[in-house]
Amino acid sequence: MKSITHLVLLVLLAPCCFSQAFTSGNFVVVRIGSGAFPLTAGVAQPVFLDEYNPCGDLVRSIPMPVAVSGSNKRLTLPISTSDYTEGYISLSQDGSQLALAGYDADPGTASVAATSTSSVKRVVCIIDINGSVHTATAISAFNAATVRAAVIHDSAIWVSGGSGGIMYTTLGNTIHTQLTTTTARSVVVSNGQLYATSTAGSLRLTAVGTGLPTTTGQTMVNLPGLPVSGSPYQFFIVNAGSGSDVLYIADDNLLRKYSLSGGSWVSNGTIGVATDKYRAVTGQLTTGGHVVLYAIRKNDNATGASGEIVTITDSTGYNSSFSALTPTVLVKQNDNNVFRSIVMAPAIAAPSFVTVAHKKALAKEAATLNPEK
Repeated sequence: MKSITHLVLLVLLAPCCFSQAFTSGNFVVVRIGSGAFPLTAGVAQPVFLDEYNPCGDLVRSIPMPVAVSGSNKRLTLPISTSDYTEGYISLSQDGSQLALAGYDADPGTASVAATSTSSVKRVVCIIDINGSVHTATAISAFNAATVRAAVIHDSAIWVSGGSGGIMYTTLGNTIHTQLTTTTARSVVVSNGQLYATSTAGSLRLTAVGTGLPTTTGQTMVNLPGLPVSGSPYQFFIVNAGSGSDVLYIADDNLLRKYSLSGGSWVSNGTIGVATDKYRAVTGQLTTGGHVVLYAIRKNDNATGASGEIVTITDSTGYNSSFSALTPTVLVKQNDNNVFRSIVMAPAIAAPSFVTVAHKKALAKEAATLNPEK
């Protein structure tokens, strides 16, 4: 188990943050707060993506922008004593890009989630395998309400929030289409389908429309067999569409496992007790057929209760209970940060965010090197 003082490490690692590719098998944690000062509820804080190796060693911290630079916006997030739904990061279906939603506001902005979108846009940050940060996607959605999560597929982006439903936009765009009027939390694209957690009415873990919707009037439908009560947050699907699907979800303070059998999701038990407060989970399937999970628990989203990272290796397999497994604590956070969500690091080449001028320069260089073409 490791306790990290991120502020010192950030200073040491800052010069190489954007020149270092992610390492396959590592995981990435959304951290709210620099670690230098106590956090105040509702106030916009700086945000960092901390990359860890499987042993819980901090590899580097990537800061989200706190100043506007050209078309790239700021991205900050608050903490709250009652709302744990902001700042849920996702990995694209092809494993190449991360997506995170936040606010185009200066650190220190009070009641940032209640701000008008006429003054504070809701921003989506896309991070590629090289750690390059792209925050030009800024929309006027979720007015005076929380923005919670985003997911990217190619250049298409879906954004969820605490009011207004799920929005669709594209990379670098500033306009959006409202797909649903139902609020949502964490969003994921898996096997060509958009999924979202929610607590609206009896909705919990849902399929949003059919496939990857881009038009208004979409409906959210609970996955068959799953509970219609509780409080689900982040989730992770293994082998989607293979016929032996397994689902892990941080739900109602516990970590839950389900398997898809006969068209319905069957419970494979839980890990934890109510005071563990599991809020986020990710993982990967190993070559040996085991699932290595990483989860955030004991997170009250407040100074002094900022969470810890645990790992669990599930070797029980498809449709078998994992309740007897014991988590191992990898990282404890310090009192002036909050761990918000967790995801596996990008593992394959991603589209780079190069300018048109850069593309022309590359083409000119290629023509010089290969004149016969």
